[in-house]
Amino acid sequence: MTVSQAPTPAGALDDVGTLLHREQITQSFRATLTISLLTFVVMVPVTMMVAPLKELIAVRYAASAFWTHSFMSVNMIGAILAAPFIGLLADRNRSRKRIAAIALAADAVLLSAMGLMPSLTLILAMRFLEGAAHILALSTLMAIASGWALKHRRGRTMGIVGAAMMFGTACGTRVGGLVWQHMPGWTFQIAGMLAAAAAFGTLMFVAESPRRDRAPSRRMRDLFGLVRTYPKLMIAYAYAFIDRLCVGVVITTFGLFLADAHGLDPSARSRLLVMFLLPFALLVYPAGRLADRIGRIWPMALGSVAFGLTFASYGILPLNGLYIAMVLSGIFSAAMFAPNLTLCADFVPQAQRGAGFTGFNVAGSLGFVLGPLLAGGLFTVLASHGTAASAYSVTFIATGSAEVLCALVTLPLLLKLGKTGITR
Repeated sequence: MTVSQAPTPAGALDDVGTLLHREQITQSFRATLTISLLTFVVMVPVTMMVAPLKELIAVRYAASAFWTHSFMSVNMIGAILAAPFIGLLADRNRSRKRIAAIALAADAVLLSAMGLMPSLTLILAMRFLEGAAHILALSTLMAIASGWALKHRRGRTMGIVGAAMMFGTACGTRVGGLVWQHMPGWTFQIAGMLAAAAAFGTLMFVAESPRRDRAPSRRMRDLFGLVRTYPKLMIAYAYAFIDRLCVGVVITTFGLFLADAHGLDPSARSRLLVMFLLPFALLVYPAGRLADRIGRIWPMALGSVAFGLTFASYGILPLNGLYIAMVLSGIFSAAMFAPNLTLCADFVPQAQRGAGFTGFNVAGSLGFVLGPLLAGGLFTVLASHGTAASAYSVTFIATGSAEVLCALVTLPLLLKLGKTGITR
C-alpha cells in the first residue's frame, strides 16, 4: 500500500523563502561593510598628499607650479593608460580579491618609494605607476561589491561603497595635514603602510559573491567595444567625467583662490575642503537608498543642476558664504554620485561590471586630469586681460555651467531609458 505524501503548506514555503531572502540580505550587508571599510582605507593614502603638496613637491624639488600640479594629475594618466588591462584582470581572473590585494601591495611599495626618490622625474614616474595600481584595486573592489548587491538593493549597496570612498577622501585630506604637522617627512611612508594594511585586509577578509557570473574569454579589443555594446554607459561616464573635472578644479584653482583672494593658510584651506567632503560622505548612503526608492534619474539631474549653480557662485561669495556653499556642494554632490554608481551597475551585466566600473573610474580620472589643465588655462588667459578676481569668478562660472549642461543634455536620454525599464 502506498502512503501519499501530504502537500507542503503554502505558508511554510513562504516562510522558507522569506528566511532565504533575509539570509541573502544579511550576507550581502556583511560583505558590503567589509569591502566598504577597505575602500575607506584605500582612499586615505592617495589623498594624504593634498594638504602638504607644496612642501612635498614644490619645496623639496624646487618644482614650478605646473609640475607641482602635474603631481596631482600624473597618477590619473597612469590609470587611464592602464584601463584596458585593468578591465580584463577585474573580469576574467578567477579571484578578484587576489587581484585587488596584489594591486594594493604594489600601491604600498610605490607610495613608500616616493619618499626616497632623489629627483622630480623619478617621483613623477612612481606616481604614474601608483595611479595604475590604485585604480585597479579600487575598480576590482567596486566590482566585488556590485556582485553582492541584490537587484532591488543595488542603490544602497553602491551608496555604502560610495560613502566609504568619500569618507576616505575627507579623512585623507585632513590626515595628510596632521601627519605633516607632527611627523614631517613621513607622509609617503605612512601612506604606504595604510595601503599595505588594505592589501592584507582584502586578502584575509573579503569574500566574493557565489552568484558571480564568469565572464567569457575576450580579446583585448573587445574591452574597447564595451561602450559600443552598452552605449548607455556613456551617460554614467559623462557624469563621472564632469563631476571629477569639478573636483580637479576645486583641488587646484579653488585652493589657489582661497590663498590669493582670502589669504587662507593650508590648514584653513583643508578645513574648508572637509566641509565639502564630509556632508558628501555622510549623505552618499542615504542618496543610494533614495535612488532605490524613487529611481536614479531625478536625483542625478536635479543634484547636478544645483551643484553646478552653487559651484558657479564660488568666486562672488564672501568667505562666510563659502562655508555655506561648501556644505551645500557636499549635499548636492551626494545626491548625484550614489545614483550614478547605481546607474553604471544597471547598464552592464554582472560579469562585465569590473570593466564597467573601470570605465567609470577612467572617465572620472580623465575629468580630474583635464579639470586643472582647462581651468588653469582659462584662468591664465582671463587674468592676462583683466583682474585675477574676475578671472577666478569666470572660471568657476564656466565650470559650474558645464555641470548644468551635462544634466540638461542627458535628462531626455535618461527619461527615455526609464520608460523602457532599463533604469528608473
